[in-house]
Amino acid sequence: METLLLPCCLSQVGHWFVSHIQLLALHDEFTGTFLDIFWQKITVDHWAMIGFGGQAIFFSRWIVQWIISEKAGKSQIPIAFWWISITGGCITFIYAVAVVEPVLLLGQLLALVMYTRNLVLVFKERAEKPIS
Repeated sequence: METLLLPCCLSQVGHWFVSHIQLLALHDEFTGTFLDIFWQKITVDHWAMIGFGGQAIFFSRWIVQWIISEKAGKSQIPIAFWWISITGGCITFIYAVAVVEPVLLLGQLLALVMYTRNLVLVFKERAEKPIS
């Protein structure tokens, strides 16, 4: 029984090793292909650049909010946050329409409605405040 255990164990180790080497090869092939496609997209596809630009603008809203909150010493959402959200959201929405990406398109469309509604609420609140 002992003599059969060792070859069986070695066989399993060998099988495990070969299968993992194959997985690593597939991973490298996928990663290489993914990176090649990614690089080609950002260097050739102008719509991808527009999409990245929209996302960069959209992300910058958090930086603005962070700076304003740090200055105030408490969490605040400035009106610029909503304007930047709408700007980045519109650019990303245009990108989604151009590349026919329904998930991104629907997500941005709904988000744009919310950002606009927040701006309406901000302006409504400002209009109700008495001028001193």
